Amino acid sequence: MRFASDTRFCLWILLLATLGLPGQARAIQCTATNSPEVDSEILHLVQLRNIHPDDPVVLYNLAADYAEKCDTAATLKLLRQVADAKGGLDPSEYRGFAYLRDMSEFKAIVADIRLKNKARIQSEPAFIIREPNLFPEGMAYASYSGRVYAGSVQKKIVWTDTTGELHDLVKAGEDGLAYVAGLHVDETRKELWAVSSRFGEAAELAGTVQGLFKYDLRTSKRVATFAAPNKSSGFLNDVAVVPSTGKAYVTNTLEGSVYCTEAGSRELELFLAPGAVAGANGITVSDDERILFVAGDFDIYRVDLGTKTSVPLQKTSDVIDASIDGLYFYRQSLVGIQNAIHPGRVVRFYLDPSLTVITRSEILETYNPAFENPTTGSLDGDSLLFMANTQLHKWRMGQPLPPSSELHDIQILRVALGPK
Repeated sequence: MRFASDTRFCLWILLLATLGLPGQARAIQCTATNSPEVDSEILHLVQLRNIHPDDPVVLYNLAADYAEKCDTAATLKLLRQVADAKGGLDPSEYRGFAYLRDMSEFKAIVADIRLKNKARIQSEPAFIIREPNLFPEGMAYASYSGRVYAGSVQKKIVWTDTTGELHDLVKAGEDGLAYVAGLHVDETRKELWAVSSRFGEAAELAGTVQGLFKYDLRTSKRVATFAAPNKSSGFLNDVAVVPSTGKAYVTNTLEGSVYCTEAGSRELELFLAPGAVAGANGITVSDDERILFVAGDFDIYRVDLGTKTSVPLQKTSDVIDASIDGLYFYRQSLVGIQNAIHPGRVVRFYLDPSLTVITRSEILETYNPAFENPTTGSLDGDSLLFMANTQLHKWRMGQPLPPSSELHDIQILRVALGPK
């Protein structure tokens, strides 16, 4: 099943480009959808609610669908149930609820959620990218060099270090890069993998390639491009690399599929068929290199690399592993950056020895005042580096970039994980 509307939830940050900036004092009108797809989703979600009446993710999705139909009463009733359920899901910044934000009942719901779910801030500043209008979605860190890399909607890749000096690895318009989504540093080979996604206006994408780009970080040169098959569609999102082999895996969010690289080919090969992991987004590999973990709409999936068998991780009802963007394997646990159903939080999911069950979860960071669309990060030893303020909601597809005076430098924070 898809997480309500694919384009609404799986690409939620990109689509926030249609929403006004925070703090704007203008009324937002609701235009009801007549989409039969939304009606079908409502029917399916109602069936799920009948089975799991207190599931906060089901309730949240159902509220979002009713919001698309401008059914205010049904939406607020469902959001009240979200507030009463476990999980702390917070609808305050989701674009689909924007028309409700000035209503007293919506404000009361958000206030109740935040009263029950206090802020937790334990991160420290690590890096600053001094390009406020970069609008990055993916970042990666090279521990051997101390450099942090970030992509951009401007079809380029930059890097910086503790000096704060900013450099272009790939200038805008070079190499056929499109929208740069996920990034991953292969420390073994000193290579950077970049996901190039053809998302946006056709005129802006002329000459670009959808696929995986590989760069030699010693020379800063592109060494390979793995193009997506012509028959593929959707949005390539995030990438993980198997350290021993250098083989890369990339998620396709709208297809709900996973592609991979194969020796001797310069075209991505289908690894998991469309629909295998609805809303496939964040992706990571276990330390023993046997298991691929893929974040989906409702669950994180465990994928056996040998058999290609994919099943959602088992969990108790109080574990919310839906809507994870960046996903990272660390010491028999997964660390994820959760958004869409929350303004943004960093969550750790502890696994059993078989890596099939989430035994418990822990919120590491939430309601940090610096947060503006946190998306992805990168492990650095016993800590996670992550972008706090990508500000992607201020970017508008096909329109000029906002002035830097309305933006802030990109903050990369460090949150300790520590051996357990």
